[in-house]
Amino acid sequence: MCAALVFSACPDRSTVDAAVEIDAGSFDAGVVDAGPPLPLTLEPTVTVTARDAGTIELKAGSEADDVTSLTITIPVKLKDFRLRLMDWRDQIVPSDDELMPDGKTYVITLSEPLKTGRGYALKLDAELGPVVTDDSGAIWDDWELAFRIAGDVQPEPGPKKSPKRKR
Repeated sequence: MCAALVFSACPDRSTVDAAVEIDAGSFDAGVVDAGPPLPLTLEPTVTVTARDAGTIELKAGSEADDVTSLTITIPVKLKDFRLRLMDWRDQIVPSDDELMPDGKTYVITLSEPLKTGRGYALKLDAELGPVVTDDSGAIWDDWELAFRIAGDVQPEPGPKKSPKRKR
């Protein structure tokens, strides 16, 4: 009788188990934030500070008065790049420059005033490698902003003539 009781508690081998359905609810990965989208082109914002302590945003082809410094804000954090201020003779303008801790703001303080009536160009290009890249590895084209200092062109000092010797 004990044996009959034990075997009666076991399920019948001939019956097929019904399909088991597990419901864990709907899948929700949440919102994935990839951050703001990268700009399509590298267009830094350039603000110039004048001797009278006024500031203006510099656009391509615009004029500025009595510039003492330039602040360049780059939309992405770049690697292997340089910013140079070039004069109308395509020579580097003497200056003191500093990349701010945010990695996106570059300040150029001029050693001497820029010449009135002359054209200048701010150039951003690769420093060591062939291309400018950012932290994510994206490649950016070189960038240039040409502008002019307001006023009349001042004549360049000519070479000093050596005094003639009397005979």
